[in-house]
Amino acid sequence: MARTSREDPFELLRKMQQESLESAPGLPQEIEVTKYWSGVGFRLGELMLVTPLDHVLEILPPPPMTLVPGAKPWLKGVANVRGNLITIVDLPEYFGKPTVFLDEKARMMIMNVAGLNTGLLVNEVLGLRHFDEELERQDLSGLDDPVVAQLNGAFLRDDVLWGVFDMKSLAENPSFRHVAA
Repeated sequence: MARTSREDPFELLRKMQQESLESAPGLPQEIEVTKYWSGVGFRLGELMLVTPLDHVLEILPPPPMTLVPGAKPWLKGVANVRGNLITIVDLPEYFGKPTVFLDEKARMMIMNVAGLNTGLLVNEVLGLRHFDEELERQDLSGLDDPVVAQLNGAFLRDDVLWGVFDMKSLAENPSFRHVAA
């Protein structure tokens, strides 16, 4: 009986395994994903602020307003926005800053707070902002501004300090809710 030049089946499998290991792409590297914090950026006078996305229902140009007699000066009036009566507050004026000049940059941000239909006038909305939570988080202990009471920290990006504005905390503030002059 003539012997054929057949290889040992186990040797053939080892050879195939080795070739497979040599030509196979490597496994994906385990990369730690950077955790970003996102919010809506806006300008309040010279302050750059950002508020969590879930604190804002809508952003729109300031609508025509009806004045409310006997209200504090920072309460600019009320407006009908798609069938909802919205109280409009000049946010910079509330904090003792110059009132919002109603130009093409001025915007009204409608707060997402249950039972409170309020729009905040701001000098400008700057769109979505994303910050690296670990690298850009800042301490606000050295800032002296009335807005600081409504901030939950800040982020530093390109030498600009972005305060994290808490609209829900503002809504709970008794001085914000008491609008009678």
